[in-house]
Amino acid sequence: MFENKVKILIVDDRQENLLAMKLTLQPLEDVEIYTAQSGNEGLGLMIEHEFAVVLLDVQMPGMDGFETATLMHNHKATRNIPIIFVTAINKEEDHVFKGYQSGAVDYLFKPLNPEILLSKVKVFIKLYRQRVECERMQEELQKNRNLEALGILAGGIAHDFNNLLTTIFGYIELSQMLAEPGTEIRRKLSEAIKAANLAKQLTQQLLTFSKGGRPLTENASIGDLITDTTSMLLSGSNIKVHLEMDPPTGEAELDKGQICQVFQNLMFNAKEAMPDGGNLTIRTENVTVEGNSTQPLMKDGRYVKISFKDDGPGIPAEHIGKIFDPYFSSKKMGMKKGQGLGLTISHSIIRKHGGYMHVESEPGEGTTFHIYLPQSGQSAPHAKKAVPVSTTPADSPSSSVRRILVMEDEEDVAGAFREILEFLGCEISIAPDGPEAILLYSQAMKSNRPFAGVILDLTIRGGEGAEKIIARLRKINPEVKAIVASGYGNNPIMDNYKSHGFNAAIKKPFNIDNLSAALKTIT
Repeated sequence: MFENKVKILIVDDRQENLLAMKLTLQPLEDVEIYTAQSGNEGLGLMIEHEFAVVLLDVQMPGMDGFETATLMHNHKATRNIPIIFVTAINKEEDHVFKGYQSGAVDYLFKPLNPEILLSKVKVFIKLYRQRVECERMQEELQKNRNLEALGILAGGIAHDFNNLLTTIFGYIELSQMLAEPGTEIRRKLSEAIKAANLAKQLTQQLLTFSKGGRPLTENASIGDLITDTTSMLLSGSNIKVHLEMDPPTGEAELDKGQICQVFQNLMFNAKEAMPDGGNLTIRTENVTVEGNSTQPLMKDGRYVKISFKDDGPGIPAEHIGKIFDPYFSSKKMGMKKGQGLGLTISHSIIRKHGGYMHVESEPGEGTTFHIYLPQSGQSAPHAKKAVPVSTTPADSPSSSVRRILVMEDEEDVAGAFREILEFLGCEISIAPDGPEAILLYSQAMKSNRPFAGVILDLTIRGGEGAEKIIARLRKINPEVKAIVASGYGNNPIMDNYKSHGFNAAIKKPFNIDNLSAALKTIT
């Protein structure tokens, strides 16, 4: 599963020696052999390419092997390349010692024993691959640590932003309803709603990136998802899509919505990389990862590998290590593109599915994104099974709605709740925290004017949130009806609100229809 070929360099001034060693090394798999007939030519290739090992002739006209090795040792780009000296003359100890002083790690004497040459080169290839794997694993671990920290920050930002958007959505929708149909005011308010919806999409992306965006998995066909997404996004475009499905590609346990988001991000990237048209090849295959795999942080097992290859301009070398970083983008920034979150979120989604994602690219030769998703039965440990959710069209709440208690610590959000609920015909009481909510609910029960239901914010700064308060309210009234509200959206309580004692859950920012539908569950 080593994606790139390992490079070997042979430096010898005699063409017949180069040919003989190339023939000896021909049985090696996934190896690319370079040759040079002088030390200067060899040094030029070493600066341009990364070699696993250099077979260096000692006796050469002009710059000999010792001088070449010394120059290699003094240059930061070449000093760590292993050197095997090859010689037919200098077998004396002082010459061998000089070779080791110059930086050699081994010596071979002519005439070469083909089996010994092949076995020694295999050792250095194995060491090179292990080093590359270790470096990639370290990079991936560091990237994951950075993304974990940024994910926590992103979740908090999204929560606060969703609170602001709740207020914005509420007042814009109320203003729309007060405005005369067909007026310029109503049209401008509709444009404001569109912009607010774009902001809502951004907060959802942040939540997916954060720890809260857990996948809700089910068995699904990767091929079907790719076909559906491709027909939806690229139909009628100037991108020619080539689907290479390896039948039968195994099913995977995945969150369809999140994986479709990954596919969409990659297809959008390919489309933007080829504005004048081009080819996008999407290939799926079943692969098995075993102990010798060089893909870091992947557990052994069966995977579906999905590759997206375009023939665009490729990614510059200075950008390749940054493309999964949050807010890194080489595109023009704007409301609808260039936010620099697409690949970051895609990487996060695949990682949460227990998979792996990486990129290969050469300037002028296109870009390939590789995704590995565990086949069914090997899903991510923290993923949870999706359960069907029945939805009911939103309409106005029933006439039995009388009094609603809202626990919300954000003053602006509480104001939006009040305005919307009063518009829906409810009588509202607002509590900024848990103790106040308990007090108001208890007083209402004692005065024989009970609340029809309560809406509880999941998190209250410096106090108890919905989970603790619903338990305390149940002691006052075991039949309490409650809605949980949150800007985090994908919190476990929001995913399983019924098992935590709630009748419904509303995700901020919500609109009037969302809140109206939720009210129907408690009245």
